[in-house]
Amino acid sequence: MEFIDRLTTGLDRFVSGVGRIAAWLALFLMAAIIFDVISRSQNLQIVSSTKLQELEWHLHATLFLLCLGYAYLKDAHVRIEILRDRMKPRTKVWIELIGAVLFVIPYCAILVYWGYIFADFAYALNEGSPQSGLSDRWIIKSMIPIGFFLLMLSGLAVALKCILYLFGPEHLRGHAAFIAETHHAELVEAGEEPLKD
Repeated sequence: MEFIDRLTTGLDRFVSGVGRIAAWLALFLMAAIIFDVISRSQNLQIVSSTKLQELEWHLHATLFLLCLGYAYLKDAHVRIEILRDRMKPRTKVWIELIGAVLFVIPYCAILVYWGYIFADFAYALNEGSPQSGLSDRWIIKSMIPIGFFLLMLSGLAVALKCILYLFGPEHLRGHAAFIAETHHAELVEAGEEPLKD
């Protein structure tokens, strides 16, 4: 179990590090949008509007894909809280484990496989924009397998944390306890007792 704890910590650090670095792309995305708006309103033709618009969606897609795994690790994704917040902690962890093992990891593995083929095909064709936009379309297409590989690592880390919580020794359960918590605890109405194990 100590090995599982170290492995989840390593996966968490790696995916979180990539996510934190990728989050800085938001500044470049905002700069590209502002530059595009100003250059169009002032009729400046420093860079074509098509290239700027493609750069914007390339940055947006890269930002989203590289931060997806980070968001899953930090539980910043959408959940059905109206049901989840009423469940007992162990039930939440079991559902999270089943979801990660049966859905997140296999789905990501499929997208990594086909995403690689998709990007490799674009590279082999030297695909570029059909509207005189950006060249080397394989770069943005390669973000699909990379982003879903990071999400798959996150799914593995979450699944292992669930195993730690359900079957691990008491001193390691605390490292995975966030999975069992109600993240919107404010929803518990006054006078109601939070659910216990």
